[in-house]
Amino acid sequence: MNTMRSYIATIIILLSIGTSRAFAQDVSYSQTYEAPLYVSPSFTGLTNGTRIGLNYRNQWPGIGTAFQNYAISVDNFFENFNSGLGLMWQCDNEGKGLLVDHEISLLYAYEFTLNQDIFIRPGLSFKFGERKIDQSKMITYTDITADGHFVTGGSSIEFERTKKARIDASTGVMVYNDDFWGGVAFDHLMQPNTSFTDVKHNIGFKTTVYAGYRFTYEPSYRGSDPKTVTLAMNFVHQYDFNQLELGAYWYYSPIEIGVSYRGLFFRVAGELDNKDAVIPTVGLNIGPLRMGYSYDLNISDLSSFGNGAHEISMIYRIIPPNVKKRSYKMKPVPCSEPIMGYSYSNKTKKHAKRKGVGR
Repeated sequence: MNTMRSYIATIIILLSIGTSRAFAQDVSYSQTYEAPLYVSPSFTGLTNGTRIGLNYRNQWPGIGTAFQNYAISVDNFFENFNSGLGLMWQCDNEGKGLLVDHEISLLYAYEFTLNQDIFIRPGLSFKFGERKIDQSKMITYTDITADGHFVTGGSSIEFERTKKARIDASTGVMVYNDDFWGGVAFDHLMQPNTSFTDVKHNIGFKTTVYAGYRFTYEPSYRGSDPKTVTLAMNFVHQYDFNQLELGAYWYYSPIEIGVSYRGLFFRVAGELDNKDAVIPTVGLNIGPLRMGYSYDLNISDLSSFGNGAHEISMIYRIIPPNVKKRSYKMKPVPCSEPIMGYSYSNKTKKHAKRKGVGR
């Protein structure tokens, strides 16, 4: 059975190598705003002090650990420069090391104050990545007997190269206030070639549009956290592929519970029916630590094949002691603080008042 799973994984990965449109979209984290730097560089430094983030995703556990994604990020806001600076490392591991993609990004965002309540954040990131393939881990039909047993230790398929380096960039802009946020991001501006052969395979230009609104239905009382419901959306277009995610999140300290839908409500002409998953999410806030877990309940034809996806996230904030003593106005926070790794209990930890446009 493990051999058959490896064979299936190899076939899918080979399709992703050879097909630039149907199988080569970027990974989509179900806990969208637990990986904010992945969504857009505009989120860089949108935190009090330093923020450290960890993300792990196991896609289609029904075929083992064939498709896994990891991300580690750190970012900080520098008040004297009105700027956020961050660093993010990502790894996409397919087929238990058969196809591995590493990428490290340097991110920057600058914050303007449009007026007393509305803020604008343009952002930019530069990336260096490398894609590697290990032919010894391939299993094709020539490596399996008729009764499903493994025969040889590697595939006869050969590539002109087994490593391919690249450089890339992304940019974006976000507008937000105390309760609303919205923005757009453009990724893979350089559309680098990642092919292991002489046939080009460029990463497709990706456009992301995101927005949300937080409703406070019970305000803070005697130091307690307010109770909120947050609505969020995230739309991605890459190649000819479109994906929409809509979610609702209820926060009652220290727990947040949410559910989201990923897919389209209609069929686009020329495309397959895109109804991917319903995703329940639970989060827990313990002081500066935020932990989250989600599971993709597939509602597509993959529901009996891949068994969805598990996803785990953690965000830890390091607040400088001197921030607590400041008395200037608090910087607004888009969406619910738990989603972004904030906590209402830290509302006294404030950023300095931002520069206005034109100052």
